Amino acid sequence: MRIIAGQWKGRRLSAPKGKVTRPTPDRVREALFSILGARIEDASVLDLFAGTGCLGLEALSRGAKHSHFVEKDRRVFGILQENLQIADSARVSSMNSPAQRALRVFKKQERSFDLAFLDPPYDHGLLEPTFHNLLELGLVRPSGTVVCEHYSKTEPPSPIESWSLVSTRVFGDVGVSFFEFRDGE
Repeated sequence: MRIIAGQWKGRRLSAPKGKVTRPTPDRVREALFSILGARIEDASVLDLFAGTGCLGLEALSRGAKHSHFVEKDRRVFGILQENLQIADSARVSSMNSPAQRALRVFKKQERSFDLAFLDPPYDHGLLEPTFHNLLELGLVRPSGTVVCEHYSKTEPPSPIESWSLVSTRVFGDVGVSFFEFRDGE
């Protein structure tokens, strides 16, 4: 696994052995970031269910201002910390926490993000409730985008009021859905 483009292009990232994580394949990340394009520049990014941190680090490599990483698994969090050493410490922050708890902390800290990546384990039922909580807490700015990765044969999460599904792309077993705020629709 490596960074695909930008400042750290070609830089290898560590990953835990076994099936503890399911890093987003290079070809999927390449397509995903191509779709996001200029939205990355100077963005404040949330990489929820971060695993190795490949999505948030790719965003930083391509010009994001800051990435916050949340990973629950303690062993995976240790590997994430190794991977984050490529970045300037002022541009990254991380939390070893379940996603829902992290979202409550962000709300208390009055944080908000321009771009949020949600890539939970496919078979744990975490995507829809976490996606809804993220939006209901107002943690994504109205000009922002939420990217949800899911198993391609399942439906993407249903958007809440004022948010809409813009598109879903399928790459084999991986589905990637993009959500944006609807302005006054």
